[in-house]
Amino acid sequence: MELLNKEEILSIAKICGFNNVISWCIEEFPNKVIGYLGDHLKLVIQVESKGIRTNLNLFIKCMPRLDKWKAQYLKELNFFKKEYVMLSKLFKDFRSIEASRKWRPKLLFIKEDIFVFENITTIGYSMPDHKETMPLEMLRAAVKSLARFHAESYIYEENKSKELGRPYRIWEDYSEYLQEPEQGMAWRNTGRNGVIDFLKVFSRFKAESNFSRHLDFIIPMLYDGALALMKPSSEYRNVVAHRDLWTNNILLKKCEDSYHAVLVDFQTVLYCSPMLDLSSLIFFNTTRSDRYNYTDELIDLYYDTISEELLIEDIQINEIMDKDTLIKAYNDSIMFGITQAALIVPIVSMTEEKRKQIFYDPENCKKANVVSRGEYFIEIAKEDASYRKRVLELFDEIIERYIYPHESSQHRPDKH
Repeated sequence: MELLNKEEILSIAKICGFNNVISWCIEEFPNKVIGYLGDHLKLVIQVESKGIRTNLNLFIKCMPRLDKWKAQYLKELNFFKKEYVMLSKLFKDFRSIEASRKWRPKLLFIKEDIFVFENITTIGYSMPDHKETMPLEMLRAAVKSLARFHAESYIYEENKSKELGRPYRIWEDYSEYLQEPEQGMAWRNTGRNGVIDFLKVFSRFKAESNFSRHLDFIIPMLYDGALALMKPSSEYRNVVAHRDLWTNNILLKKCEDSYHAVLVDFQTVLYCSPMLDLSSLIFFNTTRSDRYNYTDELIDLYYDTISEELLIEDIQINEIMDKDTLIKAYNDSIMFGITQAALIVPIVSMTEEKRKQIFYDPENCKKANVVSRGEYFIEIAKEDASYRKRVLELFDEIIERYIYPHESSQHRPDKH
């Protein structure tokens, strides 16, 4: 299957400033697990200008080419369509920002099932180690880029409101692409059941009376509550939210004594309270003690960064959301952040070998996505103590917050 034809390659080269294409090739990345919800490939275009030949190293994201079940699954979920519409329409109306305020890679070419971006790994960006949590400097960089991304929603809405002479919200034009697809419920339910199964085996509370009954009743209620939060809020100003900011979707570059982050993969976007993104980013990428130590600082950093971005466009943050409201919105979002992390962390904390066994075997991938994945988590936890520790710390925090909040309060180092 030809992913890109000659005319498309020529147009990509022209965008990069070259008119003479000598050759091109598409290559696999050595780490195939780099993309769960699509294939990620390298595009190398050899170009010539003034007698000098140069290679353009670019990045392709496309629908799965070999796994027919996964390709059909993604079509049913509408994930590629969501990202296609964001990249080709809405994000084109957002400001074009480069250098230290840049929050996503540059898009060079797009059609419905194939996206071509600059390959920012060639200029020093890389993904954090998925098996580890992120240190504070990396978290700061991610939060700054998240705030800049969210600012674009508010700036676009405020400008459009002035243009129309009435309040405008992105939901009016993009609601079809900014909500959770019904077909996605099987994946969420499978993950939720995996949380319950894991806790019944490993939780330090499993000897409590009626523990299994409490799990079977309360955990589904929490996931229902999180699902409600994923809809547009009637209390807070909404944004286009990424909602999937774990290490695979954040690339970082060391810059002197700090980092710069860009965000990728906008295929699970929602229109909801911005704090769903901040809380889930924090729960995905920190230990419990890190959350205790860093959360207030990260909320402050988010608020300061989005305030600065809005002020550039003469928009006062208090017209959108004051600091007290933002803190309340964060606390309200924790149910989403912690339950979403419980779906994601057991997957991302696996070794690369285990992830390949599950997600690059068509039968295992189907089972893990829509049938059952608790047995995979339990099997890995029995073999890998560091995996068990990270996953259980997060899962038991759910128990302490929502099932035994009084009995376990002495163990809870939580401000939020």
